Amino acid sequence: MDWTTAPDAFIERCILAIGGRTALYGVRTLLMHVRRTVMQPPETIELEILRAFGGRIRLIERRPGCEPRVIVINGFAGQVMMQGRLAPLPALQLEAIKRRIRLYPRNFLAHAEEYDYAPPVADRDTDGDPIWRLDLPSEDVSYGFDAAHFQCRFLEDRETGERITYSDYVATDGILTARREQCWQAGQLVHEDDILYLAFNVPFDDADFTVL
Repeated sequence: MDWTTAPDAFIERCILAIGGRTALYGVRTLLMHVRRTVMQPPETIELEILRAFGGRIRLIERRPGCEPRVIVINGFAGQVMMQGRLAPLPALQLEAIKRRIRLYPRNFLAHAEEYDYAPPVADRDTDGDPIWRLDLPSEDVSYGFDAAHFQCRFLEDRETGERITYSDYVATDGILTARREQCWQAGQLVHEDDILYLAFNVPFDDADFTVL
């Protein structure tokens, strides 16, 4: 099929490649344990991320020798807690976290009808493999989807100058998810995330997302 003349059908093909609409729309909560390896200065950070419908996010950040840092976002409000002290989450940081989650490939595909996206264009990835490049002008980002399997290989964010690559796709509850993400800037690897644990539709307490 000529996807350049059928962008909506292209989106449906990409959704099907990671599990289909029924599986994607059935997700109400998500829990991830992530090991983040920062390159400069060298550091390993453990992240526990709980997300629930309604724009609710709870992020626990653990660094060696430090107290855990807890970030809670509920809609347009956010707070950070460290060493027993609460403080409002700075607006720019709150928006950056929400933007990253909103533009994550699976989330974009699930809500693609809310965006104006350009028809996909045949292109090549940095390793020469054929891809379909999909531009999202309103967000100033581009996605690269594998031409053979239609899984997302990268997200290029011109607003932040970041290129996020996705690999090692594994199915959980019928949904394919990249278990490794790498963040690049100016051709240099900034950090690498390995998803050690992933579960969908886990039970949660509303109090976990309370913003005081």
